[in-house]
Amino acid sequence: MSVSRRAPSIAFLILVASSALSGHESMEYSTSADTPKVNGWWKGNTHTHSWWSDGNRPPEAVAAWYRQHGYNFLVLSDHNRMQEGELWYRIDSAVKETALADYVRVFGRDWVEQRVKDGVTEVKLKTLDEFRSLFEQKNEFIFLRGMEITDRFEQSPVHLNGVNLEKAVIPQGGLTVAEMLQKNIDVVVDQGRRSGRPMFAHVNHPNFFYAVTAEDLIQLDVAPGDGFVEVYNGHSGVSNYGDAAHPAMEQMWDIVLAKRLGERKAAPIMGVATDDAHHYTEWGLGQVNPGRGWVMVRSPRLTPDSIAGAMKRGDFYNSTGVTLQTLEISKGGIDLAVVAEPGVRYTIEFVGTLRGTSLDGMPAAKPEEGSSGRQSMKYSGDIGKVLQRVEGTRARYVATGNELYVRARVISSKLHSNPYAEGDLEMAWTQPLVIER
Repeated sequence: MSVSRRAPSIAFLILVASSALSGHESMEYSTSADTPKVNGWWKGNTHTHSWWSDGNRPPEAVAAWYRQHGYNFLVLSDHNRMQEGELWYRIDSAVKETALADYVRVFGRDWVEQRVKDGVTEVKLKTLDEFRSLFEQKNEFIFLRGMEITDRFEQSPVHLNGVNLEKAVIPQGGLTVAEMLQKNIDVVVDQGRRSGRPMFAHVNHPNFFYAVTAEDLIQLDVAPGDGFVEVYNGHSGVSNYGDAAHPAMEQMWDIVLAKRLGERKAAPIMGVATDDAHHYTEWGLGQVNPGRGWVMVRSPRLTPDSIAGAMKRGDFYNSTGVTLQTLEISKGGIDLAVVAEPGVRYTIEFVGTLRGTSLDGMPAAKPEEGSSGRQSMKYSGDIGKVLQRVEGTRARYVATGNELYVRARVISSKLHSNPYAEGDLEMAWTQPLVIER
């Protein structure tokens, strides 16, 4: 296909680009999302990468994948930069040459600007403002501007995603990991305050090189709606499930919630699921693919400010495949129902921490041989315990007043089609209900 001063139509673009990216998959394009919207919920991903940093496809091809696979919004969160300004991408490997050939085939030579510098082909990357109109469509798909704020404390990578930003954030540094997190969050919060727009930062993959501990997150000084952490990340190297000396990311979330609410009387930290995709060509275990985890946001409108505002209110849940038909979180409790798939069984668990539970920490076991990173404290197993379990597609938890918080977790019997780890089941997680006295 050749484009003469014009980009390809959205229908043709997504059909061809999705087929090229999927390899073994065969699909047809529809201008409607593949996943039906359920009661005003919008599907989105706040963490993914492209040629603007270390993803292996140009941003247009990345966006095409999400658009075709039923997502309603996307944050292209490349490291320490927005998709703006001038950047030339070097085609210096066979993998990149294949990606370039697909890019030209789909978008045309007039769209893909190239040059040769020092004997190496380079591609001028399109900015978000240049390509967003190819994908955005009212009530179907939008972009939220963002980036992965990529900092480092000694050997610890400290990453946060800024969501719905107006301008890029310079990593702020710090004398400790906790200070580094705080300073970067503060810059995003301040930008939102100055602009009058809802924006936030979520702490990324705390178990990546075991860089961020529960104690770092407990210390954060954030107002309600400003604290977020990834509790599921689809990147194959982020140690979602921890080890003998480090809690799993979901367990870490419970520790943080219990300590902040029970001891510090501080605002809760909300949990986010993302895929952190980098790889859009080779698929399976060990790859860093899109589609492993996402958020479902309840918002009356599909606009950047409406989506970001709903997330700041906590009006979203996380999923790796389970869809909720209804979800109501009120002072009295949590009521939810699952969109059931034929032949799939569902277990709904209400997880929380009761008042009076010991919140004291003690040194964890010694790290496994060869394990690196910072060591966490070990806490009581009564933090984040299952308070109620229901087998079925509908459940209600009635608060007794003895809980610090409670949240819902849905576990299906269906294996994830492209899991983070072998044997992973499709799941969903709600935000916590804070029980006030």
